[in-house]
Amino acid sequence: MTEPQRLARRRGRPRAAAAIALCLGVLLGALGIPAGPGLSPALAAGSSRQQQAQQQAQLKAQINALRDEEDAAAAQEVDLLGKLDASKTRRAQLDSQVGQLDQRIRSVQGGLNAAEARLEQLAGELVNAEAQLSAAKAELSAAKTQLHERAVEAYVNPAGVQMVDVILRTGSMRDLSAKVSYLESIVGAQTRAVHHFDALRQSAQDLAGRVDATRDQARQQRDAVASQRAALDAARQAQDVVRQQVIGEQTTQEGLLAEVRQRKADFEGQIAALQQQSDSISALLRGVQAGQTPGVSGHGVFGVPVPGAPITSGFGPRVHPVFGTVRMHTGIDFGASEGTPIQAAGNGTVVAAQPMGGYGNATIIDHGGSLATLYGHQQAILVTVGQHVTRGQVIGFVGCTGYCTGPHVHFEVRVNGTPVDPMGYL
Repeated sequence: MTEPQRLARRRGRPRAAAAIALCLGVLLGALGIPAGPGLSPALAAGSSRQQQAQQQAQLKAQINALRDEEDAAAAQEVDLLGKLDASKTRRAQLDSQVGQLDQRIRSVQGGLNAAEARLEQLAGELVNAEAQLSAAKAELSAAKTQLHERAVEAYVNPAGVQMVDVILRTGSMRDLSAKVSYLESIVGAQTRAVHHFDALRQSAQDLAGRVDATRDQARQQRDAVASQRAALDAARQAQDVVRQQVIGEQTTQEGLLAEVRQRKADFEGQIAALQQQSDSISALLRGVQAGQTPGVSGHGVFGVPVPGAPITSGFGPRVHPVFGTVRMHTGIDFGASEGTPIQAAGNGTVVAAQPMGGYGNATIIDHGGSLATLYGHQQAILVTVGQHVTRGQVIGFVGCTGYCTGPHVHFEVRVNGTPVDPMGYL
């Protein structure tokens, strides 16, 4: 069964309990019993002891049923508190992870900004480099043209021929020396032009290579940082989705917790009202029985309801086996297999034989002298209200009806309507 189905089922329980209380109020009103602690004198005078005991048994059953509902609500409250704490812890962890991711994103964004700035700087340097490259290429082109022209001139007018012609026409050795020096300067200039051309060409090639390498490196760095940023953004989005889911779970659990606590408060109010009515009837029974001789007490007054069966839970405070809460165990439990006969603990009159909430199918026998016994969780009841039974008579069979964790009979002894330890009477 899903959580919403369980909640829907449990939401109906307060209304059912309220309806029981309403019906009980009508019933008590018909009998002349007020809803509060005050009791009608007509009832005190005219109601039979058997009717009063039966009414008290019904109220006790309703109170116990509501207490079981309250225990269930308390158990659900504990469960929801645990889930809510887990959700809060998980949310805190996710918040921490998101904070760490945000810090990494800021760090990576700083790297991306630096890479973008470096790329812009390199773009400016590239423009300058390209301008230098263009100038170098223009200078290289001019040098190439000049070199070409000189090469053509050297081919058309070889320096050796010119020098011989000069020497033949020279009038003196002094003129010859000057003209030879001039020719050598021309040849040196041509050689330097060739070397300068080669140097310009190499410089242009080196500059172009550095520019391309730097630009590629900057682009790779930018792309790597951008890829890392995209991965972090995706991780942050995924974390946000999970975080929103946890927040939604927490909100739902807080709403369920508020609802459970309200139901628990409703149960407590209904229990208080029914307990007040039960106390009123108990007071009436004590008044009616005031003139009676008190019943005997001590070991052996009652027989064991399931002879030979072990006691699996004693009288007094205990951890509830179904809900895990500490509450008063108002009787003792005898463990036995389903269908095992249950015997009346003593002679008496049946005052209740019906389903009683957490008790399941239960029988209450009035033994006189303000003594009564109760037998809960029966598989089947074999007696009816008003029937006289004798000690050892089979009145039903062991079962697991109502709130229980395994087949057993819950046995109570009540004195003036108050549960006492049955071990003092067995």
